[in-house]
Amino acid sequence: MGKFLLLGILLGCSCWQIVSAQQRKVTGKVTSSDDGSELPGVAIVVKGTPIGTNTGTDGTYAISLPDGATTLVYSFVGTTTQEILIGNQSTIDVQLVVDTKNLQEIVVTAQGIAREKRALGYAVTTIEKKSIEDRPQADVGRVLQGKIAGVNITSTSGVSGTGTNITIRGYSSITGSNQPLFVVDGIPFNSNTNSRGGFTGGGQSASSRFLDIDPNNIENITVLKGLAATVTYGDQGRNGVILVTTKNGSKKARATEYSLSQSVFANQAHLPRYQNDYVGGFQQNLGYFFSNWGPTLDEAQTYPSQNANAALTTHPYANLTTSGGLRAAMADYVASVSPYKMQVYPNNVKDFFRTGKISTTSLNVSGGGEKVSYNISAGYNAEQGYIPENGLKRLNLGLGLNAQLSKKLNIITSFNFVNTDQYSPPLSGGTGNNALDFPSVLANVMYTPRQVDLMGWPYENPITGGTVYFRSGNDIPNPRWILKNYKTTGIVNRLFTSTLVNYQLTSDFNLIYKVGMDTYTENQRYMLNKGGVSFVNGFYNTFDINNRIWDNSLILSYSKTLSEKLSFSAKIGGNMRNDLFEGKVITSQNQLARGLFRHDNFIDNSAADFETEQTRIGVFGEITADFDNALFLNVAGRNDWTSTVEIANRRIFYPSASLSFVPTSAFQGMQSDLLNFLKLRLGVGTSAGFPSPYSTRNILDQNARAFLNSAGATIQTHSVNNNLGNPNLKPELHTEYELGMEGKLLDNRVGFDLTLFRRNTRNLITNSPLDASAGYTATTINIGKIRNEGIELSVNATAVKTSAFSWDLNLVYSRILPKVLDLGGTLQEVQISGFGASLGNYAIVGQPFNIIKGSGFRRDDQGRLLVGSNGYLQATTSPVILGNPNPAFTSSLSNTFSYKSITLDVMISYRHGGAMYSSTAGALMGRGMTEDTGLKNGYDRAQTYIFDGVKADGTPNNYQVTASDIGFNNIYFFGDEGRIYDGSTVRLQEVSLSYRLPTGLLSKLKIKRASIAFTGNNLWYKALHFPKGLNFDTDNLGLGVGNGLGFEFLTGPSSKRYGATLKLTF
Repeated sequence: MGKFLLLGILLGCSCWQIVSAQQRKVTGKVTSSDDGSELPGVAIVVKGTPIGTNTGTDGTYAISLPDGATTLVYSFVGTTTQEILIGNQSTIDVQLVVDTKNLQEIVVTAQGIAREKRALGYAVTTIEKKSIEDRPQADVGRVLQGKIAGVNITSTSGVSGTGTNITIRGYSSITGSNQPLFVVDGIPFNSNTNSRGGFTGGGQSASSRFLDIDPNNIENITVLKGLAATVTYGDQGRNGVILVTTKNGSKKARATEYSLSQSVFANQAHLPRYQNDYVGGFQQNLGYFFSNWGPTLDEAQTYPSQNANAALTTHPYANLTTSGGLRAAMADYVASVSPYKMQVYPNNVKDFFRTGKISTTSLNVSGGGEKVSYNISAGYNAEQGYIPENGLKRLNLGLGLNAQLSKKLNIITSFNFVNTDQYSPPLSGGTGNNALDFPSVLANVMYTPRQVDLMGWPYENPITGGTVYFRSGNDIPNPRWILKNYKTTGIVNRLFTSTLVNYQLTSDFNLIYKVGMDTYTENQRYMLNKGGVSFVNGFYNTFDINNRIWDNSLILSYSKTLSEKLSFSAKIGGNMRNDLFEGKVITSQNQLARGLFRHDNFIDNSAADFETEQTRIGVFGEITADFDNALFLNVAGRNDWTSTVEIANRRIFYPSASLSFVPTSAFQGMQSDLLNFLKLRLGVGTSAGFPSPYSTRNILDQNARAFLNSAGATIQTHSVNNNLGNPNLKPELHTEYELGMEGKLLDNRVGFDLTLFRRNTRNLITNSPLDASAGYTATTINIGKIRNEGIELSVNATAVKTSAFSWDLNLVYSRILPKVLDLGGTLQEVQISGFGASLGNYAIVGQPFNIIKGSGFRRDDQGRLLVGSNGYLQATTSPVILGNPNPAFTSSLSNTFSYKSITLDVMISYRHGGAMYSSTAGALMGRGMTEDTGLKNGYDRAQTYIFDGVKADGTPNNYQVTASDIGFNNIYFFGDEGRIYDGSTVRLQEVSLSYRLPTGLLSKLKIKRASIAFTGNNLWYKALHFPKGLNFDTDNLGLGVGNGLGFEFLTGPSSKRYGATLKLTF
């Protein structure tokens, strides 16, 4: 009965009562037959009249009776309605029985209001704590992967603590955020990913801030997907809302209860399967290159007999040429390995990685009395990544209080403190030729030549401390040297708190006031010792962030029962939210003493401070009518004022309406053993997306610089920002239509929830380049229109159910089709992400949103590949469309098998289609690394090959090329098209085997409940169209958290996690 109790507490609902001239009254208390708890909000009506009342928060009631009253009708969601004859009774106590056949689900909706799901005209999904807690993932976003229709969750890397991208029903903005709003205990929660640099500048190691939420302290998560559901959150809810309810204490808890959970997990990287037949070189000639197109190992060991250049078989460190001094520094080592016999090191990449250990401890203490209950939580997560020097530590402390101070006044408050410490070697994008703009530990590891002893050879110059590696020019950093000398860290201290005051003004009116604060500091450090390849003289960057959200809401609600078949409720409220983001960046170069990271230990320093602040004020209202518990109409709207646009565009109103119709309640005889429940719903909603602060005006950059005037005097000044402010900038406008159907069949053993939706977005905000002669390089404008439409389906079924065994299934299916309809007439395409004017995601009129463009292979009018006189494929002179990264559909199937006290959960997910650009595939296939290019796979490098194409004159190609030519000079390194694959993937997403210990055994130990569970995450997958030896995982967002899609840039393989959890309750 706990969820019904929650409804009564949050709604504080009351039916109106008419006090008749008659003085006779009936009083009493209504409780649950399930657990004896008091039921608030039970509707009590004098049969045949509109006279009624509701029980209070303690379950008591009093009702005045008119003349002729004979029967009282007691009704409450999820219970069987009872009719009681009054007779001469003045006190009537009633126990309501749970209606197991027609049990209705209660869900939390916008602004924290609990409502009966049957009354909602929009899609809502709730995930209970049993599917969230005790999982190997510390990131709550990744815990939800595959569990909710219409929600796409992608990891940026398998490295511990890295970011997670979440979108609901696709992408609706080019430059604005497409991430959903997180609301924790009723208060907005900042979930940004604060990256120091982009995907090429070291930003891939940054965490998403919902990492600060402890999954083990979550009671449930409710996802509001459509605009009809989120309209009262204003523009903040335009991308959907994820409502997180923590364990705040229960009114039901009368005695103190202790719950202890201890988990231990392993964390392993999914790695490619390498060939060990061939060693480094090109065209089957030996050489110490990145690539592995050299001879076989046997040939390499006797190479001098085939080639006069005997130096090629000396140890690579004997060939180091940098400044001549490097060989001298390594003289002793070179002498120790001479003469050198080349060999293959089969585990040279595997041994670089490790099996990380994850330990999670959670303690929960709950209790209380008649009026006050509490919940105290503490959690500590210590996680080792699968690469050395990577890990995550998080401490969560929480306190929840629920005080029923009187029959009318209820206060619920929660306090949460988090300390998160994430550390890692730097992660930055790479394409197979070293890292791009910023060092990265994984940019070169994956294609280490097979004859290189990565873990055995020295990695550091014994004299200078600089990097040493196998290339003759020492022009790439040794990954082990990076582990020791390059580090990134991020330390977060966070406090988020909320208080809800609920006051029952009268039997009809209820007042709620909510206030909350979410504030944190984040201190990021990027530390690069001198002696590397990039930033040779050292680099140190500090990025200090202060983020704060204040949120206040006041909601007045009114409810009235007009008759036995008609009820009405209304709400009106106001909200004010203030966001402040402050940052300070100091960058230093040219290190003096190695190993010391202080800005005064660097010669060159530059600093910049920045601050953004915005305020939103909104008023909202909602009206709901209930006709005979079968037809529900909801009309809502919100008016917002925001500080990020000019006065003329500052005020905006967005309405919504939804309708829910339950035919099985409306028509007698429709409900049967076959059809237990049927609901049809229709919703329409609107919202807006406001631009970032300061987009409408010309501003000064907040970084002072010193200049010398003609007289030699120093002048401190600011520079003007390169973006020209646009005072006419308007917010993006979203309109969404939603149609749905829900049903239960076969004695509630089969249930389904089907949704069709279409969302249109216009006035898209994007940057438009300007001629630099104007004094600015870009401005922000409104253009065009995007459409997202799709299907969401959830099906649950009980296939088998006996007294001891049950088998339950749950299917989740999503199909989302985004399309660019218009870009304002003058523009035909806008780049969303990627590399400037070349490889990346684009918005192109008539194409799916985020379409991938890059260099392709030239073709003739008939679509045949064009081959040059050298036998090579020909490149296009400008970027062409390479693929659509949006999957055709995604799905998951969960099976739950229960036998007595044993439960096995198995979840399999599937992604169909969606183009994927992979640097891992390009680098490893292009450099001949995996077993796909080895003898085991029948790949004979001694053979020559002919591309299936035509010459310039249209005749069939007959030019021969080598295996090295195919991999390195054509398909994988020559053009972007060779790195595009179909992303279809099947995955063993989650497995859990749990056992509840017998209570008879536990009672002797004074333990109430105990269970042990073995859980695994991402244990196996198969990318169906990638080369098998790559073992490639498509769950990778190489462009980082944001609006890009379908790219992977060597930022780290995915991981599999598995282990056990012991949970005890005293």
